[in-house]
Amino acid sequence: MTNPYFTTGNYYHIYNRGVEKRNIFINKRDYQQFLLTMDFYHKTPLPAKLSDFKRGIEKAKKIENQIDLVEIYSYCLMPNHFHFLLKQNVDDGITNFLRKFANSYTRYFNTKHERIGPLFQGTFKAKIIENDEYLLQVSKYIHRNPLKLSNSNLRSYSSYKYYLHEDEHPFCNTEFILSYFSKTNPNLSYQSFVEETEVEDSVIHKLLIDPEED
Repeated sequence: MTNPYFTTGNYYHIYNRGVEKRNIFINKRDYQQFLLTMDFYHKTPLPAKLSDFKRGIEKAKKIENQIDLVEIYSYCLMPNHFHFLLKQNVDDGITNFLRKFANSYTRYFNTKHERIGPLFQGTFKAKIIENDEYLLQVSKYIHRNPLKLSNSNLRSYSSYKYYLHEDEHPFCNTEFILSYFSKTNPNLSYQSFVEETEVEDSVIHKLLIDPEED
């Protein structure tokens, strides 16, 4: 498939999986490193090294004029693939963010697990989200994805628990999606929307990236 042209201010469903459908996460530390790498590379300009960020040096330094390349609204990290819901904030923001974080995580993974070669299956895949209905359905789809795993729940591998106000997320913007839902009526809450209704096939079909992605 051909990815859409990325326009600043637009929203996109982003997806990629491991080469040959291999796992891209082996243990809890891999998930933690992936999230740390997302956090680090979604901003620009960057500190000199990701290793400094990991040790807390970056947090002590003031980064002048730092901006977000992308706004991250939802994500899901499955054993062999990932989904993101993003908005591009600056020109080439999505491409630069994904390229830098994927290269960095691949270097980490290959070093830690003693392998060589590409980790991801080619370039990432993307679909543009053209209206509010699509936006909400993609967020639901991403947060329901872990249900496909046995012995899992919606909160284990995704940003979902932060939508339930269990903890403040360091870089994922939850308030934008939550603004579409009631904070006082449980029947009209985001949790009800995600957990008590299925994804609308007629909507999400247009936004799925690969018929064999899950």
